[in-house]
Order: sequence, then structure tokens, then C-alpha cells
Amino acid sequence: MADIVLYELGPTRSGRVRWTLLEAGLAFESRGNGIEVFSSDELRAVHPLGKLPAVLIDGQPLFESAAIVTALADRVPQRKLVAAPGSWARNLHYQWLSFCLSEMEAFVQSSEINSIDFVLPEDQHVPAIIAQNTMLYRKAAAVLNNVLGQTDYLVDNRFSVTDIFVSYTVNWGLADGILDGFEHLHAYLKRLRARQHCTLADVADTSDGAA
Repeated sequence: MADIVLYELGPTRSGRVRWTLLEAGLAFESRGNGIEVFSSDELRAVHPLGKLPAVLIDGQPLFESAAIVTALADRVPQRKLVAAPGSWARNLHYQWLSFCLSEMEAFVQSSEINSIDFVLPEDQHVPAIIAQNTMLYRKAAAVLNNVLGQTDYLVDNRFSVTDIFVSYTVNWGLADGILDGFEHLHAYLKRLRARQHCTLADVADTSDGAA
């Protein structure tokens, strides 16, 4: 049995974990990658809500992509995929993960829940909230855009799992067509897509990113 088992489905946040594993050079076993994985008793034994991603690391279950990518990066410190525990740079890693989750991802996720019939049936959708979600996402994206106008990467100006994590949510905004005007975010995604192991969903960028 592999030391690491990844429960995944391509379009989900499990892409963050796969990318991290590939960058880390860690062997892993993939399970799922089909819609039926969500109804799997095996997955629910690892993630109580039956959501992805989830992993087994040395037989121990772990879920939530922020926790997983950090744990995996710590497993191979020589790869320098995350700042060392106890360092100020590690605090910045946690800062950007928290910012991404609370100020950006929450809003594009809410818009998705209220526009596609997957998590909730259509009769439970609240489409009126999407405009507000877009406004709040773009407010936070403007902050990130300003930061990435001064540095290529979010922590110590070096690629790390912080970028793997945050770029997923930036790419989500691109897919939703709400990233217009943020030239530095467009350039950020372009840099990351050039990496060999990038798993960002292939989204056509029809904007030049200019305001």
C-alpha cells in the first residue's frame, strides 16, 4: 500500500493536492477520479462529509486542501515547497491561505452553489446573491493583484504551495469571467501554467488583463 492515498476528481480542489504531490516527487495512489467517488463509503471514512480532496498519509486520514498541501510540503523540506515552521514566512503562508479562503474562495463557491444543480437543487438556488459575491471576490482580488504587481510569488518571491493553493481560486475567478482588469493576476496564472506539473484547469483567457 502506498504511503499516500489521494481521493480525487479532476475539477475539484484535489488538483491542488495532485500538483503538490508531483512537485514534491512523492509517490501516491489515486482513488476515485469519477463522480461515483462522492458516494463512496471509503471516502466517507476519510472525510465525514464525503468531499474532495481527502488523503491517507501513512494510514492517517486528512482532509481540507490547505491542511493537506502544507502537510505534504513539510514531508519533503529539501524541496522548499513551504516556508519552515516557526519562520515569519510560514506566518505569511498561513495568512495567504486564510485570505484566499475567507475573502475570495467563499464567494466564488457560493456563486457556483447557486448557479449549478450539483450541491443544491435549482429550487434552492438564490441567484440574486451572485452579483454581491462577484463584487466581494473582486475587492479581494484587487488586493492580491496589487501584491503580485510587486513580486512574482506570494512568499519570499519563490514558488511554493502557497501559490498552488491561491492560484486555484484565482483561476476559478478566471473561469467565472470576473478577473477582468487584474493584469498581475493574469500574469501570475501564466507563470504558474508554465510549470511542468501545473494542474490548473484549462481556462481560455480572452482578456489581456488590463484595466
